[in-house]
Amino acid sequence: MATYPPRECGIATFTKDLLTSCQKLFDDNTIYRVAAMNLSALDTYEYPKEVVWQINQDSKLAHKTLASELNNNPNIKGTILEHEYGIFGGEEGENLLSFINVYKKPLIVTFHTVLPYPSDKMKSVTSIIINKAHKIVVLTKSSKKILETLYPQSIGKTVVIPHGVHNIEFTTTTRQKKNLKLENTIVLSTFGLLSRGKGIEYVIKALPPVVKQFPNIRYLIIGETHPVIRRAEGERYRLELIDLVTKLHLEKYVKFYDQYLDIEDLLNFLKATDIYISTSININQAVSGTLSYALGAGRASISTDFSQAKEIISAKTGALVPIQDSDAFTKEILNLLSNPQKLEAMHESAYEITRPMLWSNVAAQFYNVLEELQPTKMELSLPILNISHLRRMTDKHGLFQFASFAKPVKEFGYTLDDNARALVVVCLLLKTMPTAEMYSFLNIYLNFIEKCQTTENGFVNYLNHFDKKPSIQNSQEDIEESHARGLWGLAMVLTTDEISEELKIKARVLFLKAFQKATNFTHMRSKALMIKVISLVFNVFLDKKRQLLPLLVKYADSLVDSLKNNSSDSWYWFDNYLAYNNAILPESLFIAGQMTNNSEYTRQGIKSLNFLIDKTFTSSMYMPIGNEGWHEQNGTRSVFDQQPEDPTSMVLALFKAFETTQDIKYKKLAKICFTWFLGNNALNLFLYNEQSGGCFDGLHFDRVNLNQGAESLVSYLLARITISKMM
Repeated sequence: MATYPPRECGIATFTKDLLTSCQKLFDDNTIYRVAAMNLSALDTYEYPKEVVWQINQDSKLAHKTLASELNNNPNIKGTILEHEYGIFGGEEGENLLSFINVYKKPLIVTFHTVLPYPSDKMKSVTSIIINKAHKIVVLTKSSKKILETLYPQSIGKTVVIPHGVHNIEFTTTTRQKKNLKLENTIVLSTFGLLSRGKGIEYVIKALPPVVKQFPNIRYLIIGETHPVIRRAEGERYRLELIDLVTKLHLEKYVKFYDQYLDIEDLLNFLKATDIYISTSININQAVSGTLSYALGAGRASISTDFSQAKEIISAKTGALVPIQDSDAFTKEILNLLSNPQKLEAMHESAYEITRPMLWSNVAAQFYNVLEELQPTKMELSLPILNISHLRRMTDKHGLFQFASFAKPVKEFGYTLDDNARALVVVCLLLKTMPTAEMYSFLNIYLNFIEKCQTTENGFVNYLNHFDKKPSIQNSQEDIEESHARGLWGLAMVLTTDEISEELKIKARVLFLKAFQKATNFTHMRSKALMIKVISLVFNVFLDKKRQLLPLLVKYADSLVDSLKNNSSDSWYWFDNYLAYNNAILPESLFIAGQMTNNSEYTRQGIKSLNFLIDKTFTSSMYMPIGNEGWHEQNGTRSVFDQQPEDPTSMVLALFKAFETTQDIKYKKLAKICFTWFLGNNALNLFLYNEQSGGCFDGLHFDRVNLNQGAESLVSYLLARITISKMM
């Protein structure tokens, strides 16, 4: 319930972006509908189909009627109300109370404005809203502090969810400047609906000393006059700004774009911007969507020191200046432009610090708040399956190992590990996506495994990008696990019905050669992988069953021996420490139990998995062992850096545990574990990137690793495919 495009309003833009992100993020049956606020009965818009109701803000009856209709609709699960005092009619938006006092279902109210010194009427209206709301959302920490100080009844039901930003690729300004015909210029920009509260005149007054030192500067003022302001005084404010530009002889340097831009065009201007200027003269402004979008595009920003700016702007991302201080603007603009390297670093920092503000994160947090208010827990919603990043990271030779953000870093080449796992993923996807592209991936990854096979029937793990030859790294690392993972990929090819006999024959030859060197593995995870491999191919190689089953038993017995030798009353594990990819060990014992009908394997799988669950789950969250240091027996576990391989390993193990025991707790835990990718983690940050289809490389103590490499990608996809089987 809010304003909505095509009405030109900041709240409308926010609501549209939030709704779109909710729709894009999850592959579920949730439908989002809008009650759009109109300025008067005479204001009509050609709204999109999601707008079901139009409410005249001046009509109390319209507010009551809407509340009654929502109450009586059994399909309505709750309402998110985007609150701004000026969009609900009456003194301080008091007409909204006609809705609030009738509506009975879960209500989430987002306060976009939180003033420290409200009028008596404003405080009265706000108090009633807070009393009736089930949850309150504010966009900054300072807003939460103010709200809870003025309205103690908000304590305990107020959460901070930041203003969202769009998930766009980080770029330098060069390419977009060319597209906008701004080559060889330094671009400053300000955007948003014009009104006197913008304070743009103070930036214009700051420019004369700047253009003397940087004559190629251009200041772009993007946005039409706010419709409400235009009704009251026409274009008077814009004309005053134009007169000021003329008076200061800045016509060459300042350009007005008198139009309401859609998001795509707006982001293109931000991509061309060297410094974004946030100009508000309202010290109590709670949040600026324009500043959020600029930082989210990876642009250094100079802002007046209003409330949100003080929280989000630092020396790493820009500068703060006093309100209405043109000299301060001059000083900071010159300071940033005089150090291009520092400015570029600010761009990268702005991009990095705003990743928690991605609309996907924001949408998920709103979704979770709404879910908390439901009488019965809503079913886990899965992101739409997206293979865009798999496509981006794969060339005709294989899957690249590393990425910088979402762009493959080709010079580091490829690994058998990643391509084998990608082959597993493709074999699983072929069951529901038997497309020409998927078969192309299959051929690429299978051919890559063939390239990695040595004349001694082993494998190398690392291939250079430039010559596609083995790199020196192969002689510096133990690649036994890589060998086992290569066999896993080949085993999946051999057991996937959708794959041609010709390719299976090729995989069979590769498999039998490599299998010769897989009978005496020493590493526990290699043994566990081989148990998975043997279970897959057991009925493929009928002539080798007598060889395969004893090898499976040999490896399973070895794991059980390790488990017993390292366990005590308080520690039940295969080693005296927990490391990476832990869950594959109990998973392999479940598989061994199924293959041999040996209940002891299953029993040990249950006991070891339950121990690992105790070490890595809270009541509602999965917390994998961090890679900063393994969790030694009698020691303190590390929390960070968390890697995507671990939740995937746990999802696979829990899936196998549920399949074996039919104990519903394992199914529930698997769903919780998967939500690690969706922000249910120690930092409440998404690891899955719905825009690229990739997965961020890890969770640090203070941020996500924004690179989206192959291991993270295939780990996410494997977890996503597996969890969908449990829905």
